[in-house]
Amino acid sequence: MDDIVARIRSKLAAACTEPVPRPRTFVRAPGGDRLGAPLSEERVVAYETGHGVRLPGGYRTFLREIGNGGVGPDCGLLPLTRWSAHDIPSAGQRLGRAFALEPTDSVATDWARLRGEHDNPYAGTHTVVHRGCLEMTLLVISGPARGRLLDANLGDHAEPPVFHPQPDFLAWYEHWLDTLPEGELVPDFRDQGRGSSEDLIDTLTTSGSPGERRAAVYTLGGRRPLTDRARDALVQALAADPDRGVRMDAARTLAELDSDAARVLASALTDPDHWVRRRALVHLLQVSNDETTYGSAARELLQDENPNVRMVAADLLGRAGWTSCGQQ
Repeated sequence: MDDIVARIRSKLAAACTEPVPRPRTFVRAPGGDRLGAPLSEERVVAYETGHGVRLPGGYRTFLREIGNGGVGPDCGLLPLTRWSAHDIPSAGQRLGRAFALEPTDSVATDWARLRGEHDNPYAGTHTVVHRGCLEMTLLVISGPARGRLLDANLGDHAEPPVFHPQPDFLAWYEHWLDTLPEGELVPDFRDQGRGSSEDLIDTLTTSGSPGERRAAVYTLGGRRPLTDRARDALVQALAADPDRGVRMDAARTLAELDSDAARVLASALTDPDHWVRRRALVHLLQVSNDETTYGSAARELLQDENPNVRMVAADLLGRAGWTSCGQQ
């Protein structure tokens, strides 16, 4: 255990020598540090006693010897006591109740059965990463998969969770550090692809695997400058890829790398998936203040069939000052 702790400390120090390329996506510890201060044994025991559990060994060691919340995949690691605030649909979950799902080939079938048997199928898990919206990375506290991590969409319990392959929290975090591009910090290691930019474009345009296409889109976000071929592939992915995750990541990558992305982002405001419409609006307002051209299309989301889209549109458009009829 001491060896992996030392490796993580060393790799984290090396990765943190360069600026974070997507600073909005990271949780920062108090005072701007990369990680919060490690917790005392007394604080960890108090938390465990309050919930009637003992934390899995890898996670417990991380909290005690490395840090409590801060830099990590996606929006960063949540501090130990902030997990329930980011777990809206199941904030009252019971950590001591066994989470019955196991990482087998029958996850989808098993998950459908478990959803029918339990009022809260995610009881026994603890949120460690907020991935955006209601997508989280959870740590299994109780049950046969204790210590494993999984990605879950808490806004759609019909969607089965996806287990990470690493056996515990320390291995998972070290793997994230190992998959970072040299000298850089990027959020979601599970979505990192390998190969040259041309290889990634080929994967995006020809692969039958949504996971591979999403990894290609995401990784292209770190490849500058954006080539014409890459831009064309991303625009096509945003418009027509059958997987909503690919379309959402295409919107983000175009917003970050393409100075002329507003037009294609505006076209995604009518995407059939409400998550994509929401993401497109977020990025459109990040890259453009041209209400004259895009205000009318953006305001259509105030009447969207999905209540979450309507709520987000009202908030974002109000802050941007786009809620009036604008200039015609």
